[in-house]
Amino acid sequence: MKKNSKNPRLFGIFGNPLAHTLSPAMQEAAFRQIGWKAHCLVFELGPRDFRKAMARLPRFPVEGFNLTVPYKQAVIPYLAALTPEARAVGAVNTVFQKGGRWIGANTDVYGFLTSLQKEGKFKPRGKKILVLGAGGASRAVIYGLASRGARKIRIAARRKGRAAMIARDFRKVFPKIDFEILEGPFEKLKPAFGDSDLVVNATSVGLKKKGPVLVPEKVIPGAGKKILFFDLIYDPFPTLFLKAAAKKGHRILGGLGMLLFQGGKAFEYWSGKKAPVEKMRQALEDGLKERHSRSNDIIF
Repeated sequence: MKKNSKNPRLFGIFGNPLAHTLSPAMQEAAFRQIGWKAHCLVFELGPRDFRKAMARLPRFPVEGFNLTVPYKQAVIPYLAALTPEARAVGAVNTVFQKGGRWIGANTDVYGFLTSLQKEGKFKPRGKKILVLGAGGASRAVIYGLASRGARKIRIAARRKGRAAMIARDFRKVFPKIDFEILEGPFEKLKPAFGDSDLVVNATSVGLKKKGPVLVPEKVIPGAGKKILFFDLIYDPFPTLFLKAAAKKGHRILGGLGMLLFQGGKAFEYWSGKKAPVEKMRQALEDGLKERHSRSNDIIF
């Protein structure tokens, strides 16, 4: 795409639903900080319209874009290449241009690990970890943990087959790591919780302030052993899951930092400049304050 200094530079985010996304505000704050006149557009499209948009990608009027559910895998056939992480994870959440080619990257891995280490003060090497969920988000989490030398990763999924598929894929890449598959109701996971140093919720259960509980409180062990509970959901914070963990004396971490750091890495792919992370954080916090002032119980 040719850049015209008189016109705003355009970026975007594709997904469905996107009604409450905070990513555009975060990215536009970063663009302003580096002096760019740029907008981040929201493309909330159904599957058919998404395919049409991707078919027009060589002529699409954006320089780069993010993807969220359900399009992190669907975009791959339309791209010229993937970064090594995106290829290994099997999902793309950031697309940028290089040499006139569209390249897919996965910044969720970076966002997760950076939040885990900077905010959670947790290093995966040699640790035992329980990951709840076997969707796209869990793949990024598991890849990140394995790449940092986790000793054992348990993958828990209610539906049969999904955890096994992820374990099979990553055993090829990380043959020295012990991957364990746990299938069935999460209510039966008490032994796995008690044997973990870190528990990650990579499911969408907890997005509503009032709704189903991820696991009964009795499944979460007492604080005889300090466990870090990381919920990828950033709003509400804390989720019911994290509240239960905190009540038992464990450390908790929400998903806002992951959103921030993955967005910062996406910005760097697009701009070639260091992300103004604190400006982006402020934009996210302001967006959350505005959201909460409008409603006491938004459905996300």
